[in-house]
Amino acid sequence: MSLLPTILLVDDDDDYLFVALRAIERTGLRTDVRVARSGPEALTLLGLGSGLPVAGAPSRIAVVMLDLRMPGVDGLEVLRRMQGCSRTRSIPVVVVSSSDRPDDVRQCYELGANSYVVKRYVAHPPGAYVAETVRYWVQLNETPRLPPEREPSPESVR
Repeated sequence: MSLLPTILLVDDDDDYLFVALRAIERTGLRTDVRVARSGPEALTLLGLGSGLPVAGAPSRIAVVMLDLRMPGVDGLEVLRRMQGCSRTRSIPVVVVSSSDRPDDVRQCYELGANSYVVKRYVAHPPGAYVAETVRYWVQLNETPRLPPEREPSPESVR
């Protein structure tokens, strides 16, 4: 298990993943980046695939960067499942989508997203918005720290 903060990138677009991974690498942040190319793969990495904890699932996830539109299990369903489980409810989720539709933004926040970022397709510097977002969640944001063996009770999360 890595002691570095983990970033979970969830997106089915290989081009976006390439740009995002390069941008994060260029920041020099000491992180462990995991990639899921589908909703089911993300749920498995989060320990939610079969409803049971998955051995080796990252316990130090600093942020999930979640695409909204994916075939099959989409970002909204991943977000619902994360919010429905006490083990994953407190993990910050940034929805990263090409959609700037107000209904999409509203629905994501209603389901518990911590942030919503619209994908930017600019040539220079490519992926800078991804790097800035990751830097915020890894370096600047403070989250509550609980002992690893203690899960928050549903009452304490409300």
